Order: sequence, then C-alpha cells, then structure tokens
Amino acid sequence: MEAAWHQPAARSPYFPVVARYYDQVQHEPAYHRLPDQTWEDLNGELLFKLLDATVSRVGQQCLYHRLRSPLADEAALHEFDAAATLLAQQPAARGQALLALDQLTAHEAYYLADLLTGQPLPTLRGARFAPVLALGLLATLLGGFWLPVLWLGTMAFALTNAVFHFWQRARIRYNVRPLLQIGRLHRAGRALHRAALPLRPLQQLAAPLARLGAIVQQVAFFQAEAELNGEAAGPAWLVLELLKMLLLLDVLVYARCQIAVQQHAPAIRTIFEAVGYVDCALAVASFRQRHATCVPHFGPAAEGIQLQAAYHPLVPGCVPNDLTLAGQGVLLTGSNMAGKTTFMRTLGVNALLAQTVATCPATAYRAPFCRVLTSLSLADSLPTGKSYYLVEAETMRQLLLACDAAPGSYLLLLDELFKGTNTQERIAANKAVLAYLQPRGWVVAATHDGELGALLQSCFVEYHFCETVTEEDWYFDFRLKAGPLTTRNAIRLLARLHYPAQVVADAQALSATLATRAQLGSTQLTTSGELDSVADSTR
Repeated sequence: MEAAWHQPAARSPYFPVVARYYDQVQHEPAYHRLPDQTWEDLNGELLFKLLDATVSRVGQQCLYHRLRSPLADEAALHEFDAAATLLAQQPAARGQALLALDQLTAHEAYYLADLLTGQPLPTLRGARFAPVLALGLLATLLGGFWLPVLWLGTMAFALTNAVFHFWQRARIRYNVRPLLQIGRLHRAGRALHRAALPLRPLQQLAAPLARLGAIVQQVAFFQAEAELNGEAAGPAWLVLELLKMLLLLDVLVYARCQIAVQQHAPAIRTIFEAVGYVDCALAVASFRQRHATCVPHFGPAAEGIQLQAAYHPLVPGCVPNDLTLAGQGVLLTGSNMAGKTTFMRTLGVNALLAQTVATCPATAYRAPFCRVLTSLSLADSLPTGKSYYLVEAETMRQLLLACDAAPGSYLLLLDELFKGTNTQERIAANKAVLAYLQPRGWVVAATHDGELGALLQSCFVEYHFCETVTEEDWYFDFRLKAGPLTTRNAIRLLARLHYPAQVVADAQALSATLATRAQLGSTQLTTSGELDSVADSTR
C-alpha cells in the first residue's frame, strides 16, 4: 500500500459513480461550483486521474467534489495543507491512514453517498402490510394448536408471504447496497479516530461514531445475509431464507433501517466527509511527491495575480512561464500550437488547485480568491441543431450573467471569442464583451485579431507566443513574451508543409497587400468586389 501511494491509482474511474457525492450536494450553498464547461475546458477528468492516489471509494468521491468546489476560506486551505504535509512527512501516520481506508474499496461503497442528504431509502410498495402478514401467520400458527382449522389460514398466509417476499427481494437487494457498507464506514472512521492524528475532522468523530453504531446493529442482518449468500447453501442459509420468506424479516428490517438512516444522516455524513478528507490529503501528499509544487498565498484583489514558473502538470516537459495580472486584462496573440490555450489552462489549473487542494504547479502563486470561468473548447451541437456561433453566444451570455449575478473576483479565460462569425462583427463583439468584463474580473483572452490591441489598449495589455519557421523545420519555445505579435509565419508554415507553390505565392502576395491597406487605415475589406480587385492586382 505504501508503494502504491507514490503513484496515481491504477484503476480507471467511472465518473458517474465517482461524481455521486458531488451530485448529491452540489445544490447546497457554496462559494463556487465549477461549471461543466469550465471543468471540460480545464481537462478536469484527466486532472482528477493525475491527482487520484486515493485508497477508498469515499476518498475518490470527496476528491472529485473538492476539485469542483473551490473555497474562499484561507484557514480551511491552510488546514488542508497541514494535513497533506503531515501525511507526507510521517510514514507511521500515513500507514495507519492507509490501513483504515483500505476497508472501503468495494464498488458498493460509492453508494454511501446516497445516505448523506437525509432522504429516506426508497419505499417498497405494499411494505405497510408486512407487519400484518407476519403477525397473521404467527397468530394462525399458534391458534391452530387450539383450533386446528386455523392452520388453513397459516397455509394461506405462508403462500401470500412467500409471494410478497420474492416480489420484493430484488428491490431490497438493490436498495441496501449502501447499507452493506455502513459497517465498513464505521470501522474506518473508528480506526482513524483511534489513530489520534492531529486533524480537526477526526477530532469531531466521537459522537457521530456512537450514533452510527445503532444503525450498524440493524444493518448487521443484511450483512449476515450477504455473507451467507456468498457461501454454499447450508443449514444456516436454509433457515434464514425460510424465516425471511414466512415472516418477511427483510421487509421489516428494511423499514427500520429507513427510519434510522433518516434520523442519523448528519452522523453518517460527518464520518463520510472525515474519512474522505484524510484520503484526499493522502492523494495530495502523493501528488506533491511526484510534481514540483508550491503552497499558494492569498492576498487582496488590489495586489493582483502573480505566478512564477507556472506549468501545466498534464503536459510532459511543460515550459514554465511567469505572469503578473494587475489592473488590466491580458490579450494573448500568436499562431496556433504556439501555446496560448495551454497557457490559459495553466492559469486556470493553478487557480483551481490553489483554492481546492492548496497546491500549485508553480514555484510561487499569490492571488486573491477568484471564481474560474472559461470558454476554451466549444463545439457545435448536431442533436440540438445549434451552430458553433450560437453555442459561443449562449456560453458568453451565461458567463456575463454569472459575473453580474455574483459580483466579485473572477478569473475569465477566453479563447478566440466569436470566431464562428465574420471578421468585422467578431472584432466588434470581442471589443464590447472584453471591455464589459474587464472591470468585473481578471480577463485573459486569446485572439488572432491584432486590431483588438489598439481598440482595448486602455484596459488590456498585450502578450504573445511565437514560433520560428525555417526552410527545414519549425519549432516553438512556448515562452510568454510582452507586447503584440509582430511576425507572421502561418503562410511560411504552409510552404514547410509542401503546399503547391502557386497557393503559397498567392497567399503571400495577398497578405502583403492586406497588410499595406491596414497600415493606411483601411482595416476591413467589406465587399467581394474589393477582394477580387486586390486578388487581380496581386497576380
């Protein structure tokens, strides 16, 4: 287990069940919940797999929830940092935690999340008649010793109860999946509590563990049943099956468990989250062993965002970059593959990990608390009939509404807005949207439209990435550079890819003409006739 802790978990996560805890509680009040679009833009599932060195299924679910629920609580983040540091530096404490968490590795442990919200277990149809049917069978059976004709009623009740039992058996087995893990959760929580690790969530477990003990006793019936079902049919199994069938024991015990789960849901949740907290701290400690990281520092918004040697942990050999965001936004220019989008994802991942696991892939990180919102990897939708531009427009509308609905610090990462429409309207819409967003957060926007730099020079500063293209090769240094992009290598890259010589020559000539017109103040060619005349002159 110690050896396995040094690497991400070998299992491949099935996200519908991993996200089960997050889905149960995501509607509760929180500083921020990462939207689906932002989660996808930041490669959230791959990031989760990289961090997932958890042992238990509960820890997996808590790690997923943590990554999608950034905090604005500096004390809580420092506390989590201290927990990860403790488990990284003390092998004995780490070993106790690993052994305790190893009790929750069964797939059924994913369904413990269904018990946390206080919602009762699903009700069985006709379950209210079970006590009457069981008592009726016992009454007629005993009464038959005085009045034998009552044994006919016993036979009728036995037949009815058997039908009712087999009708409900499949539903009960499905619904009790989380209950079968209650005992394991109790033992894991008790083992962590007895380990006396100096972690605040574990110091509050005494009372919840005592309350959960009552449920464990009731659930023991289903656990014994599961164990007997896993063995070859023997006398004990036959006796239990007969009693369940005639007296409807499984239906009656299930009803009692329904009430107990509803009453003790807060205790179950406290233990669940304490166990998950320790497992998350173990996973982050493992991540810190494998990657160069720093502990984030949080300051007032007036100090801006400062990153040193920030890199993306999902990119092998990622080139680190520095950035300081003060009062102005940032416009990123550069050709495709030069590193613009990866750099923006690097900013987003650093901000996300800083406010979730108090760990940044950088040498230094200082920033105010901020909500990360992105528009980096949109696509059209065939099932809904939405064009690319419509998807863009709807996404940006949601982002604008979010900034207006919850004023505060935002980190907005935007890649080539409105590229689904024509140049003239794209530049106009970009200018209007970016100018509107800049006072509402920290805006980093990538664009191929150099005109935006002049239009937004009062509130945005320009940076760029560039590449070097030669006759034999091309390469990128992936270094962020101040100022606007002054070189154009896209057409030279076409030549490097052996496009027909006529295509390259025509493209170079027309590009030169368009550049000359731009310098003379004519930034747009708006009619097809004008384009044709330019094409004719270049030939």
